[in-house]
Amino acid sequence: MPIPPSLAEGAGSTPAGAAWLDRLPGLVHRAVARWHLQLSEPFGVGTAAWTAPGTTADGTPVVLKISFPHDEAKYEAAALRMWHGLAAVELLDQHEQDWALLLRRAHPGTPMLHEATPAPARLQAGLDVLANLHGAPLTEHVPSQVEVSAYWAGLATERAARWAHLYPDAVEPIHWGVELLRAFGSPGAMPGPTVLLHGDLNPGNVLLDAPHGRTGHWLAIDPKPMAGDPGYDLWPLLSQLDQPFRYPDPPAEIAARVRLAETTLGVPARRICEWALARSVESILWQWETWQDPARQARTRDDLYQVQLWAGLLRH
Repeated sequence: MPIPPSLAEGAGSTPAGAAWLDRLPGLVHRAVARWHLQLSEPFGVGTAAWTAPGTTADGTPVVLKISFPHDEAKYEAAALRMWHGLAAVELLDQHEQDWALLLRRAHPGTPMLHEATPAPARLQAGLDVLANLHGAPLTEHVPSQVEVSAYWAGLATERAARWAHLYPDAVEPIHWGVELLRAFGSPGAMPGPTVLLHGDLNPGNVLLDAPHGRTGHWLAIDPKPMAGDPGYDLWPLLSQLDQPFRYPDPPAEIAARVRLAETTLGVPARRICEWALARSVESILWQWETWQDPARQARTRDDLYQVQLWAGLLRH
């Protein structure tokens, strides 16, 4: 059974992940028998789950997803049930013990990141997806964003001290981001509405679904759900849709995207920027901690520029 290199180099690079990869063929075979599947070659993407397209006995196009057991994947099925196909891929069935999901397949399944529509139209579509996801009733348990943020704030504080030599010209925005993360992790310190968050709505996790030539719509996949502040979900969509930090005037471009998000979702622009600074700082500190290679370190200046840009928007 083919194992994509991204999965072998991701989850499979740890002892627990390597042991799971040894069990994976059996998990796949059980899923095929359980749901009467005909599978094609697995998708060559993903670092923590094995996914492959296929069909059921009645011809329904599906995707089989079997995740390496980890906390971020634990509540994916719960979120998909709460969304029940509303702007998210539909969950057809689940086998909890095997960490296996049977999902209705999006067609053609083009990621928003690679679709040819101009960036403003894709951004509006992504924001509309978020508006629908955030409107779902919270009827099942998912982790608390406040508790997750508190945990991340502790890690970020340690990492900021450990990697201080990498940001001598960005001390203020890095420390500001850590303090915002700590505030978002303190109950009552940053009050706001509580919604069902996707948790990782980057443009690679939004797929085009246009079966049988019908007008397409967008579906979210691969949630890492939490219950918390809607502003949390915006940063990946605003900053990763294309390359806004390489536009002729990046601050103006990002500010325009923030205004559109504020209009569409009703989240105050300042709250959007606070979350963007907190999450971009958490991200760069995580990367410094886990990506010990020259190629990753060579991007430090670009990453710090993004952190400084978000801090600049907050100052003004």
